[in-house]
Amino acid sequence: MSDPKVGVFLCDCGDRIASILDMDALLEGVRGLPGVAVARRLRYSCSKDGLAAIKAFVREQGLNRLVVAGCTPRTLEPRFQALCREVGLDRGYFQIVDIREGCAWVHQSDGEAATAKAISLVRMGIAKVGLSQKSARSTCELVPSVLVIGGGVAGMTAAVTVAEGHVPVTLVEREAALGGMLRRLNTVFPDRSDAMELVAGRADAVARHPDIGVLTESEVKSVSGTVGRYSVTVGGCTDGEQGSSTFTVGAIIVATGARAQSLRELPGSHGENVVTQLGLERMLREAREGGEPGKSPTDVVMILGAERRRGAGLHCSAVNSMTAVRQSLDMKAADPLSRITILFRDLCTPDEIAGPESILQAKQAGVEFVRYDPESPPEVSEGEVVVKDATTGLVRRIPCDLAVVSPPMVPQADASVLAHVLGISQDEDGFFPEKRYRLRPKECVERGIFICGSAHHPTDWFNAELQAIGAAFNAVRYLKSGETTTQAPVAVVNEELCTGCGTCVGVCSFGAISIEKRDGVLDLSRIDPYLCKGCGNCVTACPAKAIAQPVDSDTQILTQIDAALAGPRADGQLRILGLVCEWSGNAAAELAGARKMNYSPEVLLIPVRCSGRFDPTHVLWALFSGADGVFLGACPPGECHYGSCNQYAQRRIGALQELVAENGFDSRRLRLEWITPDDAGDFVDKISDFTSLIRAIGPNPVRDE
Repeated sequence: MSDPKVGVFLCDCGDRIASILDMDALLEGVRGLPGVAVARRLRYSCSKDGLAAIKAFVREQGLNRLVVAGCTPRTLEPRFQALCREVGLDRGYFQIVDIREGCAWVHQSDGEAATAKAISLVRMGIAKVGLSQKSARSTCELVPSVLVIGGGVAGMTAAVTVAEGHVPVTLVEREAALGGMLRRLNTVFPDRSDAMELVAGRADAVARHPDIGVLTESEVKSVSGTVGRYSVTVGGCTDGEQGSSTFTVGAIIVATGARAQSLRELPGSHGENVVTQLGLERMLREAREGGEPGKSPTDVVMILGAERRRGAGLHCSAVNSMTAVRQSLDMKAADPLSRITILFRDLCTPDEIAGPESILQAKQAGVEFVRYDPESPPEVSEGEVVVKDATTGLVRRIPCDLAVVSPPMVPQADASVLAHVLGISQDEDGFFPEKRYRLRPKECVERGIFICGSAHHPTDWFNAELQAIGAAFNAVRYLKSGETTTQAPVAVVNEELCTGCGTCVGVCSFGAISIEKRDGVLDLSRIDPYLCKGCGNCVTACPAKAIAQPVDSDTQILTQIDAALAGPRADGQLRILGLVCEWSGNAAAELAGARKMNYSPEVLLIPVRCSGRFDPTHVLWALFSGADGVFLGACPPGECHYGSCNQYAQRRIGALQELVAENGFDSRRLRLEWITPDDAGDFVDKISDFTSLIRAIGPNPVRDE
């Protein structure tokens, strides 16, 4: 494209902006800036007349870049992107500058200072758009087949549902038979029907469907390829690569379930008269199928939640509570004279499966429920259980010839291996978290990997089936589209600069980067455009600066810093720059503006896609160009939209603070803060506190050099 011809359109937003900012002064401050071909005020830039005026200027003046200064981009950006398509202008050459929420509304008590800030913000926007590049767009075809990992109730339901959508399915199960944990149960809620009959029905549906292939005693060995075309290798659980097979799928459903911790994994739960809930299930089934008379326990005490005191899982009170109530009803049905006591901290049963009526039914059958204080958990000894009743405050000694503990449900032993193979994340307990679409950048392409059942979170069979149906519908919908398109600002490797060191591979949270062997000493990094999310973490990490991306490039950020620091300062005025993640710090700043919450107009924010772009080089550039302070706002731990980029940012900025301190520079001039996007007050408090600190420290001495 030829040299930038930028059209700058300043929106009065009626009087919402114009009543606070001096729009004529703003217009004069913009005219004459490098690259600006047209600068105009519009009463409403987003109105039909405003859009028509912008189109006319683009066509008549041959504009090839657009800057609209008005409200937050989150409000009307799609409308302006549609305008760009109509006039044949790539969306990468368009920029919205927020002078309403980000300036006028947040500084409405000081119109003069707000106007000066608005000039700086527009100058920064012009500098950025002048260096922008055409947006990338890649499309790939989807292979119309699905891999389901796990043959429990969720996996079988997902397989049948997908197959009913006329999409071929391969179901992989590591055990010899389908059914998962359900095969170990005696009965199931809501009607306490035979669990094995439920398993048999689901397994029969799988076996009879012509579009489902089943591989038992098998496991996924590797997954390669890219979005929509995964090459999957499956082999026997114990035979290594012998007998392995490879096939291609477009989508993957993970339904690996969970497992109950064993007694040996629960300290303090040992003893001849102590079993887990699964152990009791086995006893009940054996008795129902012809166990010896007189062998059933008479005094049974079920202990729910005691494992939490020892730091075990916290996620299964509903599952364990429901199981205990069902088991008590099964035992009462088999032996009405049995004495059953359920000790609990919290008692929760899902309404759609059991609900309060099941607890009432158990009470009517003679089951006793006793709440205990978590600080005084039950103690199992020979022939009795000692517990302090939280309701009466009395210590009770309950006769017991069988104690049943409820171990937490935990991820499968190989969950971390599968997470690595598939490139999916795990939560702090090792489960595969559900995708949070609120936190998902809109340009990110769908990978076609779906989680359901207890692989995501411990759940009962009924909800596992519902989740499986949802995952299957999503997979079918995804594949029926035929193709997927990514418009993320994909990072690009400069082959002449790349040394093949592999640093980028280690910092990519999405498995998008690989190392390619090439002739000579040096290897080469390759970036998969369908897996890359455009976070920029690899751009920051590359020691050779061999990776770049079209958005938040080094030149764009550095040019914005220069533009922010340009221009005259009033006496005593500070220049504080904020590098803020658009999903956290910038979102909170926009919300603060919408609520008209005030902070100093001396703060100029530079939004970036992710804290992975908090490059120490950029921070140093700002400080040694005269910025009095640099504030960095990132998503809190565990909330990063791009995996763990905020953790990399924390380490980088921490190391930079140590470096500048060692060289005699006040490290307090840079600060990284965790910002929650919907907590505007927290953002205002933190940026105001930082501003007060910088004012107390005084101007950056580099200013006067």
